[in-house]
Amino acid sequence: MPTELTVSAHYSRSADAVFADAICFAAMAEATRGVAVYKDMPQGSMEEGRTYTLNVTVWGIMRNPNYQVHVERVDPVARTAQSREFGWMIRQWDHTLTVTPDGEGCVWTDRIVIDCSWATGYMSWVAKVLYRTRHRNRQGQDINAHLRRV
Repeated sequence: MPTELTVSAHYSRSADAVFADAICFAAMAEATRGVAVYKDMPQGSMEEGRTYTLNVTVWGIMRNPNYQVHVERVDPVARTAQSREFGWMIRQWDHTLTVTPDGEGCVWTDRIVIDCSWATGYMSWVAKVLYRTRHRNRQGQDINAHLRRV
């Protein structure tokens, strides 16, 4: 049964600046340091309609070669991006990120629907650690993460 992970964090920078970092591959790789290593990472920012193939290793042992990231939508005006991802044991990893202005900064919210068959619970926990780490490394504040079955 799939799970839904929702992670949010507050940033003191402008929503536009945070969104630009959110869709930048180099910024994502840097934010994931200590958890995941990406090989064959594209340059620049996500482009709507493109499919990227990456080689991901989590904690130096969990390898996910030929991981597919299809970017369905990038909307800089709404500050929203959506991707459908899959790989080795990942049947579904549908990720929607939004960056919303909030008073003196913004809130970045990641919503990921995860289906990894028998490993869904474990991979959802891995995702929770991964996304919280990304926000911590980006100096996000008030980081909240929760999982629920969908």
